[in-house]
Amino acid sequence: MNTDVQDVTAESEIRALMDDYLRAVRTWDEALFRSTFDANANIAHYYVRGDEVRTISLDQFVDTIRSLHEKFDNAQEIAEHIEVSRVGHLASVRVDFRFVMGSKEPQGSDLFNLAKVKGRWVIIHKSYWL
Repeated sequence: MNTDVQDVTAESEIRALMDDYLRAVRTWDEALFRSTFDANANIAHYYVRGDEVRTISLDQFVDTIRSLHEKFDNAQEIAEHIEVSRVGHLASVRVDFRFVMGSKEPQGSDLFNLAKVKGRWVIIHKSYWL
């Protein structure tokens, strides 16, 4: 397979992973959500009010998204722009988004680090501000 085809294939696979992530958040499909992450992934949130970074585990992040679905009838991340950059088996993805929580729609950005592990792309780190 030539490099151009590999690049197109990799970007397609990465965008499909991000589509799965967004669909899982929207529908709260926990199994699909977890499948988009490496089991050892971590999540860092820039907390604007406290001007600090808080890092949590994947399990804690799952609890956070689950609680939003319990609190609001509609909780979803709506991507407004997705930018992919890849180097070999690593990629970074920037997603500018609106996060719908009931009648609120704050804007933010995700920065994902991905790795291709055992033939599939997974999220190994997520940083975000909202």
